[in-house]
Amino acid sequence: MNKTPLIESKNLSNKSDSFWKWKMILLLTVVCAIFYTNSCFNDYCLDDVMVITENSNTLKGFAGIKEHFTKDYLYGYMHKESQNALSPWRPLSLITFSVEVGLWGINHPAISHLINVLMYILCTILLFTLLADFLLKEKWIAFFAALLFAIHPIHTEVVANIKSRDELLCLLALLSSLHLLWGYIGSMKKTQLLFSLLFFSLSLLSKETSITFVAGIPVMLYFFSDLKTKKILGISFWFLVIAIFYLIIRFSILNNSSGEDPTNDGFIIINYPFLFAEGYQAFFTKIFILLKYLKLLVFPHPLCFDYSYKQIPYVDASNPFVWLSFVTYGFMIFYALRNFKNKHVLSFCISLFVITFSLTSNLLFDIAVTIGERLLFIPSVFFCIAVAHIGNATFTSIEKKTSVSKKTIVLLTIIPITSIAAYQVINRNKDWKDMDTLNFADYPKSSNSVRMNDALGNYYLRKVESKKLSPEVEVQNLNMAIPYYKKAIELYPSFENDLINIAICYDKLGNTSMSEYYWNKLKEVAPENTHLKDYNNHQASVAILKGIKFNEENKFDSSFYYLSKAIKSAIYDDSITIQAYYHIAGLYYKNEKYQEAHDALGKVLSLDPNNKTAQMGFQSCEAILQNKNK
Repeated sequence: MNKTPLIESKNLSNKSDSFWKWKMILLLTVVCAIFYTNSCFNDYCLDDVMVITENSNTLKGFAGIKEHFTKDYLYGYMHKESQNALSPWRPLSLITFSVEVGLWGINHPAISHLINVLMYILCTILLFTLLADFLLKEKWIAFFAALLFAIHPIHTEVVANIKSRDELLCLLALLSSLHLLWGYIGSMKKTQLLFSLLFFSLSLLSKETSITFVAGIPVMLYFFSDLKTKKILGISFWFLVIAIFYLIIRFSILNNSSGEDPTNDGFIIINYPFLFAEGYQAFFTKIFILLKYLKLLVFPHPLCFDYSYKQIPYVDASNPFVWLSFVTYGFMIFYALRNFKNKHVLSFCISLFVITFSLTSNLLFDIAVTIGERLLFIPSVFFCIAVAHIGNATFTSIEKKTSVSKKTIVLLTIIPITSIAAYQVINRNKDWKDMDTLNFADYPKSSNSVRMNDALGNYYLRKVESKKLSPEVEVQNLNMAIPYYKKAIELYPSFENDLINIAICYDKLGNTSMSEYYWNKLKEVAPENTHLKDYNNHQASVAILKGIKFNEENKFDSSFYYLSKAIKSAIYDDSITIQAYYHIAGLYYKNEKYQEAHDALGKVLSLDPNNKTAQMGFQSCEAILQNKNK
């Protein structure tokens, strides 16, 4: 294993190295603070609504802590039990939000953002000390790995989005657990092992993805300790026990029912992005996406919070990038296996990257996310270690072949990279100011996303519905909303929410024909949609009024047309149907069409047998018809 440092140094055992270590910790702290302090001026954003601002359990403060433990992750927002055994159960981050509410009350996003930044700083410091003291044992390689982790723009979503504290807590607890584990290996004090297991438990309570370290820990012990296989398995066994105990509790809390038919939800495609993939499209698309994840690690631009349906179209085996992904990951795994016995650092990095990314890759099971930058948070640790190791070897080689010192090469590389990263991260933090800012910032990067078009359409419609605007401004906002809704429907024709919203927009603009067009589209794709009842009843009431008006003007055909239309629309409300048939009966009676009037009143009585007025009219028509037949 190559342990040549970027800048020659000794182990961190003497006072001089300890001094350097603290200077490095201070520098990492300052870098993190510079990169992320401006995120503290942001408001709540994205999924914060589900875990904080509209989560009834969180808003109870300390009183909601118990329910965070006993209910699934989104119970306080959805107010119903989970329908899926794979639903999240992450009580620890929710508890921290409840504690914040208990201490400072509601609506203090600056405090929440500051806590996220402090946690990120702690994660960076713990990563550095773990690598420097226990794993790599070279302060400069450890420092540059931690520095790359600190400045990597892919982490902006985790730090700037308060909800992603689950990621921060998970890594923070994991790194603490690993520190204690290596302390135990050095001292064999059982209390350190017990505390290591405790922190591993906390990581699981933060986010379930840390369960991958059941496989990751024995790999780490193999690479960076001199323990025999039996001892490695013995230590790893206790982490497996904790994981099993966690799973037992988790599945006892979550509802294991199969859930409802996913196609019944108008927005289900967001949570089931591969639902409409045919044949092997889902598999090949997932392989294609794995390559995009690597691209984001190597070249994190552009950054976007939403890659949902249909921003990334389904692909098949004919797509060359699918095979490039196969080859890339195949080579990585081959390299890791070939150098596993030699305990090469890159073999370790690849192994842990694959292990920690396995649960969120969509390959084992669908996770309701097409691509999520936050999902690279823990795997990126091993990418950063690999880059620091490769950089060290490369700079050493350049130094040997040229007269340029390694220190100069490092500075010429690190300074521009850090500057570019600072520019991108600080500006990206501004995008996370609030939900509307984020949507508009990311739309150019994800304009084919159904979710993104829906969000911007909702932005303009919400302005109309929540503010008192002048007629001109209201029309302007409605016309701004319609193209986004149209595109969302074009991308996803069964999108019930936007079929309703665009119909509302046209109705507010007075374009009844287009409004009816989209309401009829909704009937086609979702005849049981509950919004159809209100719409149809409204349309039926309007039609009845028009029918009565034309009747008063002696326009029989027009009156009959609208009263018949009311009957067709009022499929959910018998009272409206009764009223329409009654007026049709009156129309026929007025025009001396007594048989038709008799039949219409019969319809009324079939729905309302005790209707006295209809009974009298029915009997009157019968009498007239009997006299005619004599």
